[in-house]
Amino acid sequence: MIVRGKVLAVILVLGVGTFVPPATGEAQQTPPIMRLSEVKPGMRGVGKTVVFGQRIDEFQFEVMDILQSGGGPITSEKLVMFRMSGPLVEQTGGSAAGMSGSPLYINGKLIGALSASFIWQTPRRDIALATPIEDMLKILDRRAPRSERPAVYQASRPFIINGRPYSRVAVAAGPLQERRPLAQTPPDVAVATPAVATFAVGFSPRASRILAQIVQPLGHEILQGHGGRGDFVAQPIAPGSTVGIDEVRGDIEFGGICTVTVRVGNRILVCGHPWENQGDVEYILTAAEILTVVKSLQRPFKVGNLGATIGIVDQDRGTGIAGTLGRFPRLFNIRVIVTDMDTGSRIQLGAHMVRRRDMARTFAPLIALSATERAREQGGGEGTATVKITLRAKGLDRPIVRENVFYSTRDVAVASVLDVVDAMELAFYNDLRRLEPYDLTVETSLTRRRITASIVDAEVASREITAGGVLRVRVRLQPYLAERPVFRIIEVPVPRDFPRGPAVVVVRSAGVDAPGVPVEAQLGGALQAEPVPWGVDTLENALRVFENFGKNTDILVRILPFGLPATPQDFTRFDVPAGRTERTEWVIQGVERIPIVVR
Repeated sequence: MIVRGKVLAVILVLGVGTFVPPATGEAQQTPPIMRLSEVKPGMRGVGKTVVFGQRIDEFQFEVMDILQSGGGPITSEKLVMFRMSGPLVEQTGGSAAGMSGSPLYINGKLIGALSASFIWQTPRRDIALATPIEDMLKILDRRAPRSERPAVYQASRPFIINGRPYSRVAVAAGPLQERRPLAQTPPDVAVATPAVATFAVGFSPRASRILAQIVQPLGHEILQGHGGRGDFVAQPIAPGSTVGIDEVRGDIEFGGICTVTVRVGNRILVCGHPWENQGDVEYILTAAEILTVVKSLQRPFKVGNLGATIGIVDQDRGTGIAGTLGRFPRLFNIRVIVTDMDTGSRIQLGAHMVRRRDMARTFAPLIALSATERAREQGGGEGTATVKITLRAKGLDRPIVRENVFYSTRDVAVASVLDVVDAMELAFYNDLRRLEPYDLTVETSLTRRRITASIVDAEVASREITAGGVLRVRVRLQPYLAERPVFRIIEVPVPRDFPRGPAVVVVRSAGVDAPGVPVEAQLGGALQAEPVPWGVDTLENALRVFENFGKNTDILVRILPFGLPATPQDFTRFDVPAGRTERTEWVIQGVERIPIVVR
């Protein structure tokens, strides 16, 4: 990775399907709705969802209560609490993740969508929550309500879950948030979570683990880690159909499965809760089929395959998700090619992802890590990686290329993807010019051979140097297992306004300096930290830094003031840099420090 601041596969076709035709003429119009003021406890109705293939089945429900004066992740002020029943519920084991968005009808009128449920319900998981259709329909014209209320709803009378009485309900963003507050939650508050089935497919085990740590705070619990792409004919989209919400699509998949609540023309509403509540978005909308429903102690969940791309998700709001059939999102393409030079094996992964900068910053390094670990057929381990990153973006007159070499005694796979984080920050986060990145290629060559050279010692021509002069530094390197050392002579100009007095010459690798920090921790920290400003004044300088600086094969010689400046006037010049780099054919290891005096 680049230290910033003052110092300087064939890409997969999306599988875009033909436009999905309407299910019926009626599906093109807003369906009859029952306003929440008309919904009363004791009313019975039917819900629609898919539990196998693409066939829409029904379940029965009874309204238990109308929860009042709440908010939180689902931003409706009121929610419907209901109890499910019927053969479908017996088959699924209750409300399953992936059923969110299932439309609920009373006397043929749509009242809302299943949106959340209580996990760890025993012996039955039949109590769930619904978002009123009145609030969901506002998403179609971007008028979804925002919640500034306490995230606790009030029931009109106590209800029983697991033999315990409750009188209030809190909706957590996800299972992680549901578990954390239990010790602090008042005993009369039951905690529910959105009923979405999140999947991550094609990642290596370690990349999956890192991803889970990053997306958990966003409310995602990854339930499906296999399958992902299915070769099936998409059926017309109708209320109760299953659809996929995809953020990464290709050899690597990340997204979720939800149920369609309503279709109005080519617009659809799904989920009844947010995906990540990002507002205006461009996610991939796909057809989907359900393979099975897995019954678990925590909560049942749907397992399915995604099919052809059928449209775009353009609204991610607190009361649901809206999409448009037949319109497709702009995407960012990633291709990773990894060659194991020792075995000759070659892996190529391709994926498309949404042009959302936080997602690109997360997924690009993890896709590269997955490809590297597949090529080596192992996670971790010693080796040397030569990495070439090529970035293309609208707004750049040429491809941007960075080449670097990484060595690790314990984890070369993770070390090799550290620069991908910088590439994504340059493409999506630089504060100098807005770019429209559309393509990233990462080419990695791996070998177990150690290609390093240690800094044995360094000498200066004189321990005293005059500001405005040139410091001559002789560095002795010992390449790994070489019979003889090699030498490099590096001349460092000393600025005329460099502070007078004691200074220290530091000789080390120009690469990231994090001694004692495992590279996996470096990657995880970088992915979860705020992006670092580039510390330059033009995009051209940022590109120059990205392409040329911070390389592990460069020797970096810097002169730094030591202690306080000799005179008060030198305080104004205390941060004047003096440094040079020298390119080598080895990954540089070690550090040397030499005290000098600047006159």
